[in-house]
Amino acid sequence: MCYTPEVRPLRYLTYHYDDGDQKTILINCHHPIDASSFVLQYGIIVEKSAELPPEAAISTAIALGDFVKMGFEQDVAIWKAKARMDNPLLCEEDGPVYQLRRWYEQFYVDVEDVTPNMVDRFEYEVDTTCPGRAWREEIEQNLAPRAASVGDL
Repeated sequence: MCYTPEVRPLRYLTYHYDDGDQKTILINCHHPIDASSFVLQYGIIVEKSAELPPEAAISTAIALGDFVKMGFEQDVAIWKAKARMDNPLLCEEDGPVYQLRRWYEQFYVDVEDVTPNMVDRFEYEVDTTCPGRAWREEIEQNLAPRAASVGDL
Protein backbone atom coordinates (compact mmCIF):
# COMPACT_ATOMS: atom_id res chain seq x y z
CA MET A 1 0.00 0.00 0.00
CA CYS A 2 1.35 3.41 -0.89
CA TYR A 3 -0.61 5.40 1.72
CA THR A 4 0.08 5.74 5.41
CA PRO A 5 -2.31 3.62 7.47
CA GLU A 6 -4.69 5.47 9.74
CA VAL A 7 -3.35 5.42 13.28
CA ARG A 8 -5.96 5.93 15.95
CA PRO A 9 -5.18 8.25 18.82
CA LEU A 10 -3.63 6.63 21.83
CA ARG A 11 -6.15 5.41 24.36
CA TYR A 12 -4.88 6.14 27.86
CA LEU A 13 -6.56 3.75 30.27
CA THR A 14 -6.10 3.92 34.02
CA TYR A 15 -7.37 1.10 36.21
CA HIS A 16 -8.00 2.04 39.83
CA TYR A 17 -7.30 -0.60 42.46
CA ASP A 18 -7.27 -0.44 46.25
CA ASP A 19 -3.45 -0.54 46.32
CA GLY A 20 -2.91 1.98 43.51
CA ASP A 21 -3.54 2.82 39.88
CA GLN A 22 -2.33 0.84 36.86
CA LYS A 23 -1.78 2.82 33.68
CA THR A 24 -2.02 1.37 30.18
CA ILE A 25 -1.96 2.68 26.64
CA LEU A 26 -3.84 1.05 23.76
CA ILE A 27 -3.11 2.08 20.18
CA ASN A 28 -4.54 0.61 17.02
CA CYS A 29 -3.84 1.08 13.35
CA HIS A 30 -5.78 -0.13 10.35
CA HIS A 31 -5.56 0.09 6.58
CA PRO A 32 -7.82 -1.29 3.86
CA ILE A 33 -6.71 -4.15 1.63
CA ASP A 34 -9.83 -4.37 -0.56
CA ALA A 35 -13.38 -3.04 -0.75
CA SER A 36 -14.61 -5.16 2.15
CA SER A 37 -11.64 -5.83 4.44
CA PHE A 38 -8.72 -4.20 6.20
CA VAL A 39 -5.70 -5.09 8.29
CA LEU A 40 -6.01 -4.21 11.97
CA GLN A 41 -2.95 -3.99 14.22
CA TYR A 42 -2.81 -2.95 17.83
CA GLY A 43 -0.41 -2.68 20.71
CA ILE A 44 -0.68 -2.32 24.46
CA ILE A 45 1.75 -0.70 26.87
CA VAL A 46 1.39 -1.30 30.60
CA GLU A 47 3.31 0.69 33.19
CA LYS A 48 4.92 -1.54 35.80
CA SER A 49 3.84 -0.68 39.32
CA ALA A 50 6.53 0.92 41.44
CA GLU A 51 4.59 -0.22 44.52
CA LEU A 52 5.14 -3.94 43.87
CA PRO A 53 8.28 -6.08 43.98
CA PRO A 54 9.81 -6.42 40.46
CA GLU A 55 8.54 -9.96 39.76
CA ALA A 56 5.02 -9.13 40.96
CA ALA A 57 5.06 -5.88 38.97
CA ILE A 58 5.94 -7.75 35.78
CA SER A 59 3.35 -10.49 36.27
CA THR A 60 0.69 -7.89 37.14
CA ALA A 61 1.57 -5.84 34.05
CA ILE A 62 1.34 -8.93 31.84
CA ALA A 63 -2.02 -9.90 33.35
CA LEU A 64 -3.39 -6.37 32.84
CA GLY A 65 -2.09 -6.34 29.26
CA ASP A 66 -3.90 -9.63 28.64
CA PHE A 67 -7.07 -8.11 30.15
CA VAL A 68 -6.88 -5.04 27.85
CA LYS A 69 -6.22 -7.36 24.88
CA MET A 70 -9.29 -9.42 25.74
CA GLY A 71 -11.47 -6.30 25.94
CA PHE A 72 -10.20 -4.92 22.64
CA GLU A 73 -10.67 -8.26 20.89
CA GLN A 74 -14.26 -8.37 22.20
CA ASP A 75 -14.79 -5.03 20.43
CA VAL A 76 -13.29 -6.51 17.25
CA ALA A 77 -15.74 -9.43 17.44
CA ILE A 78 -18.60 -6.92 17.58
CA TRP A 79 -17.19 -4.96 14.63
CA LYS A 80 -16.95 -8.14 12.54
CA ALA A 81 -20.71 -8.66 12.90
CA LYS A 82 -21.55 -5.14 11.74
CA ALA A 83 -22.55 -4.31 8.18
CA ARG A 84 -21.56 -1.19 6.28
CA MET A 85 -24.25 1.44 5.87
CA ASP A 86 -23.79 4.00 3.12
CA ASN A 87 -25.50 6.79 5.05
CA PRO A 88 -25.51 5.91 8.75
CA LEU A 89 -27.55 7.90 11.22
CA LEU A 90 -24.96 9.34 13.58
CA CYS A 91 -25.09 11.29 16.80
CA GLU A 92 -22.52 13.84 17.96
CA GLU A 93 -20.78 11.27 20.17
CA ASP A 94 -20.00 9.02 17.17
CA GLY A 95 -17.08 11.27 16.31
CA PRO A 96 -15.57 11.86 12.88
CA VAL A 97 -17.02 8.82 11.10
CA TYR A 98 -17.75 10.77 7.90
CA GLN A 99 -14.22 12.18 7.76
CA LEU A 100 -12.77 8.69 8.21
CA ARG A 101 -14.99 7.36 5.42
CA ARG A 102 -13.90 10.25 3.20
CA TRP A 103 -10.27 9.40 3.93
CA TYR A 104 -10.89 5.72 3.10
CA GLU A 105 -12.40 6.58 -0.32
CA GLN A 106 -8.91 7.17 -1.73
CA PHE A 107 -8.21 3.44 -1.52
CA TYR A 108 -11.19 2.44 -3.65
CA VAL A 109 -10.52 4.54 -6.73
CA ASP A 110 -7.70 4.72 -9.25
CA VAL A 111 -4.83 6.94 -8.10
CA GLU A 112 -5.60 9.56 -10.75
CA ASP A 113 -9.16 9.85 -9.38
CA VAL A 114 -8.07 10.68 -5.82
CA THR A 115 -9.45 14.12 -4.97
CA PRO A 116 -7.99 16.56 -2.43
CA ASN A 117 -10.97 16.22 -0.08
CA MET A 118 -10.20 12.48 0.24
CA VAL A 119 -6.73 13.11 1.64
CA ASP A 120 -7.17 16.47 3.40
CA ARG A 121 -6.25 16.37 7.06
CA PHE A 122 -8.87 17.15 9.69
CA GLU A 123 -8.91 17.58 13.43
CA TYR A 124 -11.64 16.51 15.77
CA GLU A 125 -11.88 17.72 19.32
CA VAL A 126 -14.06 16.16 21.97
CA ASP A 127 -15.19 18.21 24.92
CA THR A 128 -14.93 15.89 27.91
CA THR A 129 -15.63 18.61 30.49
CA CYS A 130 -19.21 17.55 31.28
CA PRO A 131 -18.67 13.76 31.39
CA GLY A 132 -15.40 14.29 33.29
CA ARG A 133 -17.18 16.39 35.91
CA ALA A 134 -20.00 13.84 36.24
CA TRP A 135 -17.46 11.02 36.55
CA ARG A 136 -15.53 12.83 39.30
CA GLU A 137 -18.78 13.51 41.20
CA GLU A 138 -19.72 9.83 40.97
CA ILE A 139 -16.28 8.83 42.29
CA GLU A 140 -16.64 11.23 45.21
CA GLN A 141 -20.08 9.79 46.02
CA ASN A 142 -18.74 6.24 45.85
CA LEU A 143 -15.74 7.04 48.06
CA ALA A 144 -17.67 9.06 50.65
CA PRO A 145 -18.89 6.00 52.63
CA ARG A 146 -15.37 4.58 52.71
CA ALA A 147 -13.93 7.90 53.94
CA ALA A 148 -16.62 8.09 56.63
CA SER A 149 -15.87 4.55 57.86
CA VAL A 150 -12.13 5.28 57.97
CA GLY A 151 -12.86 8.45 59.96
CA ASP A 152 -14.79 6.39 62.50
CA LEU A 153 -11.74 4.30 63.39
